[in-house]
Amino acid sequence: MAHIQKYFIAEILQKVCEEMYSISEYVFSEHRPSAMGEQMNDFIVVSLPVAIEEQNAYQKTTLRIELAAKDKANGISDTEKLQSMLNELASKFPIVESRFSVTSPNVVLKGTDGLGFTLWNVQSKLLINTTDSYQNN
Repeated sequence: MAHIQKYFIAEILQKVCEEMYSISEYVFSEHRPSAMGEQMNDFIVVSLPVAIEEQNAYQKTTLRIELAAKDKANGISDTEKLQSMLNELASKFPIVESRFSVTSPNVVLKGTDGLGFTLWNVQSKLLINTTDSYQNN
């Protein structure tokens, strides 16, 4: 059997983003847009920030889910909103689909983004099933 190396990045980002819409109506893959027509009070960014390691029957990497909440007056972080978002996100773990699983979340408090939001990152293990990338010769 020959192994055809494939990546399933778009599928994974789309499915994880769909899971996040119960937490925020503003969910983006890879990065947030530079401008929006309407003001957001919170948003989520889903990304794969590190190399995807090929392991033949599977691939592994890190999935990052960035939670963002608009700061209160005087630049004070809205930790209550961030905590609420984090609690709802934590209740979704593990995220298991036929193609992939997202497990072992770790929280990293990133702080201010300089644009009026405070960010909390949730970094998780992503395991991608690639057994269907084998081809009979």
